[in-house]
Amino acid sequence: MNSLTKFIDQSLALHSDPEALTQGEVNKVLDSTQYEVIENEVLMNSDIEGLSISGSLFSLTTFKNVTFKSCVFFGSKIENCRFVGCNFVDCDFQFTNIAFSNFIATNFENCKWECSPLKKSEFNHCGMDTKTLYFVAKEDNVIESCFMTEEVEWVEAPLNEDGKQDPTKTMNVLLSHFGKKAA
Repeated sequence: MNSLTKFIDQSLALHSDPEALTQGEVNKVLDSTQYEVIENEVLMNSDIEGLSISGSLFSLTTFKNVTFKSCVFFGSKIENCRFVGCNFVDCDFQFTNIAFSNFIATNFENCKWECSPLKKSEFNHCGMDTKTLYFVAKEDNVIESCFMTEEVEWVEAPLNEDGKQDPTKTMNVLLSHFGKKAA
């Protein structure tokens, strides 16, 4: 797979002084670089591990029972895709745009999201780690019957001298736990 990352490496390796490139040389490199486009495909029953997917477009593609483990999605676009019974484990999404896709019974475990919006997608019966749920809930997505794949630690409310819980102390403990200051 030729990728955006490979394109950057190629241009630097071809010339000792990247600033000396002429527009014609840049256009030549751009014309010879191919970006992976996966369109109108079905990928079923696969385990994909340690793959770096960079500068690619996935469109109108269905993934069924596919596990992505320790994969990096960098500078890619995933649109109008369906993920049914898939797993994303220890995956890293960087500068990847996911839009108009459907996730059905798909699990996200220990995923990292950096500048990777998930917009106008549907999540049905999905398991999500807290970071994934945070980014999914930020945008205009539909979330139905989803659940957390990790345990959330609860902060125990401190007690007063008389052994009862004090709501003001509880709020202060929560604010300090999450690193936010009261307005």
